[in-house]
Amino acid sequence: MRVGLMALAEAEGARVRLGGRPLAWHQLHALLALGCERVVCLAEAPGAVLAGLQREAEAAGAKFHAIAQSRALSGLVSAADTLFVIAPGVLPERDWLLGALGARAGVAVLPAERALEQGFERIDRERAWGGVLATRGDAVEALAALPADADPIAGLLRVALHRAARCVEVPSGWLDDGRWALVNDSTTAARLELAWQARHVPSPPLGRPGEALAHRIARMLSARAADRPALRPLALIGGLALALAGGIAGYLGHTTGGLAALAGGALAAEVGVRLEAFARAGTGPRPGGRVHLARDALLDLSLIAIAASPREFADWPVAYAAAVLVAALRLARQADEHPPLRPVGDRVLIFSLLTLAAGAGWFAPALALLGGTALALRLFWPQRRG
Repeated sequence: MRVGLMALAEAEGARVRLGGRPLAWHQLHALLALGCERVVCLAEAPGAVLAGLQREAEAAGAKFHAIAQSRALSGLVSAADTLFVIAPGVLPERDWLLGALGARAGVAVLPAERALEQGFERIDRERAWGGVLATRGDAVEALAALPADADPIAGLLRVALHRAARCVEVPSGWLDDGRWALVNDSTTAARLELAWQARHVPSPPLGRPGEALAHRIARMLSARAADRPALRPLALIGGLALALAGGIAGYLGHTTGGLAALAGGALAAEVGVRLEAFARAGTGPRPGGRVHLARDALLDLSLIAIAASPREFADWPVAYAAAVLVAALRLARQADEHPPLRPVGDRVLIFSLLTLAAGAGWFAPALALLGGTALALRLFWPQRRG
């Protein structure tokens, strides 16, 4: 069995947040990514952070144990287990851990000269401990010789080094860009947060201003949404409800108002999707294909419903032009290597432009122009050669 060990040794450290989540939440997901079926957390007292960690671990199918003293480890870790240890405050690179320590025991190390400046512990003249190690479960037996108030994580490091454990070098450049860090206070977390979010939830490509706006809104709301998880589905469901209402209103003849509701709904739905991405940042890929398909289908059908209004467009095939634009929009989503097509793939932008065109009485020509131009670009724009 694979067992993970982490610690919430100080109340202040437990309150440090990154991306709206306690740092310990990110450590927990690093241990889960390593395949830990049991996670043990050293904690001085119960609290909201500890309860949240337990819910998260159990939701992922792992057993979670909170203990106050290291001596309780002996009953939770057997000699045949593999024990993964993460020191308090360490923010590791999750994907790197799986390749570096997932198959063999070892100690993550950093260049001492640079790591000591950031608070990491020296282990010899050239190296500092990176705050993560993997060792055999029988190392826990050596903790029995330590005083009751001794730091068990430091003790396990000493045992691993005494056994001449393999040292695995963490790329030193990661200390500069925050991919590997020691985060013991909110100031450090705030300094790292923007770069961390940019790695895990990249901004939309250039040429999609509507999605960029949704991304910025979601980033501002992400810390609040972590404490109010209902905000994420509420934004998505509310946006889709608004888009559906816009489709119905447009079909009944209220073209401009329906399109305005559709544009607002597309923005709110995109914010909801990105809030979910921020909430799961750092936990690895999370399939969301069905949600995206349902959202896109509802938005596109609402546009076609507006264009198919028998009251407004009975004598002109506007619904056909809308279907052409929807096809072009979907092709644009699959062709990010075509920069001129990127704006067409931005539903928030397209629906906003159509709202302005409808207000000026140019809805049908705008549909035809946008759809025809996008299809022509897709067919005739030179493709990149790999």
